[in-house]
Amino acid sequence: MKIVMVGQYYWPENFLINEIAEELVNRGHKVTVLTGLPDYATNYVPEEYKHGKNRHEIRNGVEIYRVPIIARHTGFVYRVFNYLSFMISSSLFARTHKFEADVLMAYQTAPVFMGNAAVVLKKKLKKPLFFYCLDIWPDQMKVWGVYENNPAFKIVRKYCEYAYGSADILAVSSKPFKKYMIDVNKVDEKNIVYLPQHSARMNVKEVKEEKGRVDLIFAGNIGQQQNVECLLKSISKVKTDKPYKVHIYGNGTSFEKCKSLAEALRILDRVTFYGRVSKEELNKIYPKMDAFLLTLCSEKEIGFVANTVPAKFQGYISAGKPVLASIDGGAREIIEETKCGLAVAADDVEGYARIITEFIEHSEKYQDCGKRGKQYFDQNYDKKVVIDKLEGYLEEMFINKYEKE
Repeated sequence: MKIVMVGQYYWPENFLINEIAEELVNRGHKVTVLTGLPDYATNYVPEEYKHGKNRHEIRNGVEIYRVPIIARHTGFVYRVFNYLSFMISSSLFARTHKFEADVLMAYQTAPVFMGNAAVVLKKKLKKPLFFYCLDIWPDQMKVWGVYENNPAFKIVRKYCEYAYGSADILAVSSKPFKKYMIDVNKVDEKNIVYLPQHSARMNVKEVKEEKGRVDLIFAGNIGQQQNVECLLKSISKVKTDKPYKVHIYGNGTSFEKCKSLAEALRILDRVTFYGRVSKEELNKIYPKMDAFLLTLCSEKEIGFVANTVPAKFQGYISAGKPVLASIDGGAREIIEETKCGLAVAADDVEGYARIITEFIEHSEKYQDCGKRGKQYFDQNYDKKVVIDKLEGYLEEMFINKYEKE
């Protein structure tokens, strides 16, 4: 098949669309990607992509077209300009460039607008569209304080109905998204499928050593949504005589705030902040840990986004360690269903303190949790498993279109 993908971020940015595109090429398909200039990691466009340079590239068999954008910089206003600039420039390019496609795919991280060029191509080429929704809109706007009574929210919701409704197949990365798409964005239920993101398996080797304490780790972004504050407040309420340590790896907009909170709660003797480290470094750290910590804000705070399954959860269970979580939605359902750890509701400080205490005092009871989590990962998030399903959906659209013609 000839597959045209649209997504605002592609190599050299580190997004899973890179692996999907290259794997589809390896399977014999011709893949073309329409994307923006790389600015996600740094907030600025690198010199080698300025002034019209490297707008057409081929990497590992994938043909890449890049359109100009307004760089992310920092702050809400720049972020809006960044999103809208890609929507406009990619849509114009889609209208004017001669693409050859059997099927189309929109890879939507955030926001929904980044798939607009794929909708344009669908109308122009009359080819089926697979819309991969990885970030829930319009509810994502609530993270920025934009709610239903705001005119901007209403406009975006109307656009979501149009964009998601244009898909022949709309794939959602978390099961609770399906009901949201039906109820809020008026998508036809028969067009929606569940396709979780694949995840790289952490290369963790078991370490057998007597440490004399229980080690717990939180690794990843430390921002508003991650609700690390809930974790810190819970640690301040943990009452146990057994020695333990909480290791926090990562950075983000709430990093300094969380460090100050830990100091105010007087828990720095039990909690250490390390900042951001590489995946390679985490691979060395994970084997020494006894369990992973996972928190997210409630739906009351950040809207339906609270029902997502955070990408770090997949990395956690691939490492074969128990997960201790204060979270709602899909992730909590998986933990309770597979018994790969312990979970309470998002923002439940007392409850989270209780399960952390339980694990510290009886960690030997939960050794099989990690094995169950790893098994679930292999069955649901493994790269081959997910891309097999994706390829199947693309082929289904292609065959249906061919039969109609």
